[in-house]
Amino acid sequence: MSYPAFEQWRDEPLARVTLSIVIPAYNEAERILPTLAAFAVAVSAMGEAWELIVSDDGSRDGTAELVAGLPWANLRVLRHANTGKGGAVRRGVRAARGDLILFADADNSTPIEELPRLIAAVRAGAHVAIGSRAAEGAEEVGKSAVRRAVSGGLRRVTRLLTGVTAEDTQCGFKLFRAEVAHDLFQRSVLDGFSFDLELLYLASRAGLRVVEVPVRWVDAPDSKVDPLRDSVKFLRDLLTLRRLHGRPHRDGLHLAVVTAYPPGRRSLNEYGLHLSRVLADKAEVGRVTILADRLGTGQAAGDAPNVRRVWDFNDPLTPLRLLLALRRERPDAVIFNLQMASFGDRRVPAALGLLTPVLARAFGTPSVTLLHNLFETVDLERAGFGGKPLKVALTRAFGRLFTRALLGSNLVATTLPRYVKLLRDGYGARNVFLAPHGTFQLPLPPQPFPQVPTVMTFGKFGTYKRVEVLIGAHRRLLERDPRVRLVIAGSDTPNMPGYLAGVQAQFADVPNITFTGYVAEEDVPRVFSDCTVVAFPYSATTGSSGVLHQAGEFGRGAVMPNIGDLADLIEEEGYRAEFFTPEDPESLAEALWRVISDPRQAAALGEANWRVASSLPLADVADWYLLHLEALTGHGPALTPHLQEAQA
Repeated sequence: MSYPAFEQWRDEPLARVTLSIVIPAYNEAERILPTLAAFAVAVSAMGEAWELIVSDDGSRDGTAELVAGLPWANLRVLRHANTGKGGAVRRGVRAARGDLILFADADNSTPIEELPRLIAAVRAGAHVAIGSRAAEGAEEVGKSAVRRAVSGGLRRVTRLLTGVTAEDTQCGFKLFRAEVAHDLFQRSVLDGFSFDLELLYLASRAGLRVVEVPVRWVDAPDSKVDPLRDSVKFLRDLLTLRRLHGRPHRDGLHLAVVTAYPPGRRSLNEYGLHLSRVLADKAEVGRVTILADRLGTGQAAGDAPNVRRVWDFNDPLTPLRLLLALRRERPDAVIFNLQMASFGDRRVPAALGLLTPVLARAFGTPSVTLLHNLFETVDLERAGFGGKPLKVALTRAFGRLFTRALLGSNLVATTLPRYVKLLRDGYGARNVFLAPHGTFQLPLPPQPFPQVPTVMTFGKFGTYKRVEVLIGAHRRLLERDPRVRLVIAGSDTPNMPGYLAGVQAQFADVPNITFTGYVAEEDVPRVFSDCTVVAFPYSATTGSSGVLHQAGEFGRGAVMPNIGDLADLIEEEGYRAEFFTPEDPESLAEALWRVISDPRQAAALGEANWRVASSLPLADVADWYLLHLEALTGHGPALTPHLQEAQA
């Protein structure tokens, strides 16, 4: 590096520049100066006549003022209201004077020392050179498992739906010939996270030569990229591109959804209801047909016209009934909303039901299976499938067999990155993508906490979700505050009928306990809003917790064991909780007391969870499905022969 070269660049304004570097910045006061210093010294030593442009996107932390205070002759600061990263880069490009224009991130994740390789590619004939973390020879340092899982799925969808063949569209290190940059940014419209993709999409349509250059990339601490939420925004923007440039299917997709469905009380019924609702609201969808479980004796359905009650829990003929229903309805594709015991708590009907997705595909209906849990991650004893060791071993062996069968669907979605990794590494699956659970409704501001400290637990109880430990903790809380209330909201799990009635009789002498029984969908907001904190008396987990997402939706904190899938949600999605030792009433009581005795702690947990829930509604996650479904069915823009081959 040449410090004298930097001094000359710093002190002498250039009349003509060959290279412009644009750095978009939003609230980067804590790390912008080290990045600028690294750029200034390194690029000055490259022998280019260059300028540096910081395009401030409405920062509120003094970023623009901090940069403007640097007495550098060839540094400019542009200040504008907040529009998003794409808007900030566009303003910087418009102001750039160089023959080559680079935009690079403010965290220097792709070290500026990688720039000469991009310059060489453009001067060798490329119109655009993009830093790539996926090209052969690239190096990624510190990238989390969730970012790897999300990135792989996004790349596949992007290739199929846009024709952009670049393996890495989102690396924030791209170099353009000046005339190309000005033209592409003039025609682009996206200001948010996905503006890079639009640039490459427009470049592809124009027949420009885009070269991927393998680079070293370091995941910067405190990165503003959230892999799940920003990926949902990316997919939403991808749909926007499709609407702007594509030719949508004239009548919209006809989708079938196989799911348990309210007022039935089987697992995932609420998720099936809300997934079907948000899909039906999408402009790309013309019709949703729900193939639901039949109701028990005495249950009045009052179903909407698009609900077909066609299968029964524990019925070995469920696959046949569903295949006949699909033949009658003739949907463009079918989504199966499943966990491993969706079709029965007896081994044979449960296993046969899990063959339905691959049979649907075999008989001509493209199938997507949303899998909420995996056999490999379930404690069979606690989930009600235990027994003698040989029986458990056989169950696990058949579980692996039926997992392979489910992977025979055209596509498999899972709600946790760990599941994606397990299926890819353990089964070699390449048709798996991550689809976060999401929040059922766009959250409203949380309701005030009740005046009386109230602990609530919600769900289906009897196996790994047992309330005895919670009642034991409640007894200890009553010794500290006799006003404390405990609400046990929900019903028995299907394979433990009568469980809650037995518990209620056993603990009839313990005051301030309310058993609500089954909670109808319209009563869910009241149950959550009437509590101070939501308790999770679990000894094991079997998938992404819908109850935790609902706690966030209504602005309530959580008290839970730091185990399995619950721990994943805390780490990967950002939910917050107080933790306790599983099956230890004293530990649970202490954790609950830390929340209900301190209104500030209850409010802090609730607000944190509400913010997470607000950022990832199920309506946004549904866009993720639509992109895959349109590629799967061909009901988007016409696919090129190359893309048809990739899809196959």
